[in-house]
Amino acid sequence: MYKRYTLNDLKTVQNDLIPNFFSILKKENCILPSDFFKKVFKDGESVYYFNRGEAIFRASQDNGLTTIIDEKEKIEIVLDDVGKRELQSIIKTYITKRERVNGQKSIEQILLDEFQKGFYNNILGKPYLVYDIETTSNISNLKETKFLLGYCMRAQSDNTMKYEYIDQEGLKKFVEKMVNFDGYIVGYNNIGFDNPVCIYNMGGTQEDLEKINNKSIDLFLFMRSLTGKRMGLNKLGTALINVSKTLDVGAQGEMLWKKYQETGDKKALEEFKKYCKNDVRMTALVLLYLLHYQKIFMEGEEINFGINDLIEKGKREVKEVKNNNGGQTSMFA
Repeated sequence: MYKRYTLNDLKTVQNDLIPNFFSILKKENCILPSDFFKKVFKDGESVYYFNRGEAIFRASQDNGLTTIIDEKEKIEIVLDDVGKRELQSIIKTYITKRERVNGQKSIEQILLDEFQKGFYNNILGKPYLVYDIETTSNISNLKETKFLLGYCMRAQSDNTMKYEYIDQEGLKKFVEKMVNFDGYIVGYNNIGFDNPVCIYNMGGTQEDLEKINNKSIDLFLFMRSLTGKRMGLNKLGTALINVSKTLDVGAQGEMLWKKYQETGDKKALEEFKKYCKNDVRMTALVLLYLLHYQKIFMEGEEINFGINDLIEKGKREVKEVKNNNGGQTSMFA
């Protein structure tokens, strides 16, 4: 007989299900449960794991529910979609604690240490900047989307990261800097969103936009080209570097902005700025991860690439869209 546990039981009752499950994740080359479930249920609805002829773990799915059973602990857990997300969070917490106890560095710390040693503060000898903006929520029409604020990160000569706050008055100067920048402009969906919104808000030209796009590395486009999947920054950052956004949804940021505009609440503004700055930091860390490892694991499969792939894949999509639209670059490439 199996003991039916809730996820709260896993946290409060002494057991080894999470360590045992983590060993299964490693065996399957999966970072998190979401990757594991996609991989093992690709060809069937149940999977068993054995050690020396004895079953040690199994997972199954049926009618929208996922069941995992630890045969060692004789524990059964049944998860709906909410439960699977909570299990994801429990595993991430376990990984962090495990690294701390074992004196292991987190992936984030490894990347930052490498950066501070002078690695990855340029891309094939050229400098780069990483930026992100926050806007109003009417993103279906980019020409009417209003820029609210932004942040930019640049590597310094002492191998530190310098963050620059961009307010509405400073947008024009920042765009001019990007147009004249002799390096790479890195963002997450910056070719499809951030770049054109910045240009439209400061009255720039199509020529200015093309100059910025042509030197951009769009990590969203790169990941879509590499995997065939559309992934948000939060999902990617959580999976690769265990860093997530400071707000659940972007609309919360606009609410903070509105509160600041209506009441002058500087705490609301600072929280909004913190959210944007963290997005830039996440994007920079994802970039460092890609430069450092030059591979990712997707649903248990290893995908390798080179730095030239990182540079060119986004540009290639821009060129293809431009050719398919009679020479006009789509804002939604």
